[in-house]
Amino acid sequence: MSELTFSEFIRRYNSLYKANNEIYHRLARHFGLSDTAFWILYTLREEGGSVSQSQLCADLFLSKQTIHSALKQLEQGGFLQLENVPNNRKNKLVRVTSQGEQLLCQVTDPVFAMEERAFLRLSPHQRQALLDLDEALLDALRQESTLILDPPKTP
Repeated sequence: MSELTFSEFIRRYNSLYKANNEIYHRLARHFGLSDTAFWILYTLREEGGSVSQSQLCADLFLSKQTIHSALKQLEQGGFLQLENVPNNRKNKLVRVTSQGEQLLCQVTDPVFAMEERAFLRLSPHQRQALLDLDEALLDALRQESTLILDPPKTP
């Protein structure tokens, strides 16, 4: 097997990344949700039904405005409620309502089951290798990005 060039690698890697995202985009559309609303519900299920608005932004790597718009739609649909956090007027706690819990059962539970079935198709060694390699690449990208985002000062 010949070694991949950078061009071959990055095309294939980006294609896999985009194909993975497309699966979740199609799932969101299947359930009649925007991508952001889908990921908010997904995160709420992971977190047990409540999470702060700022934590959603951090977990999903999305802007406050994007999160806020999707939260408002879900709130207007009766699926969640926003509560003030004591001593913090800027941050709200997002809680799933009983109607929202039903939506989580319809949307996230089948997706989590799908992911678990896919996970089980990989061997324990493949699972660990996937995580190790993704973490190694992420670490390298973070280090290299500092050269662009925070370049050394020249005297």
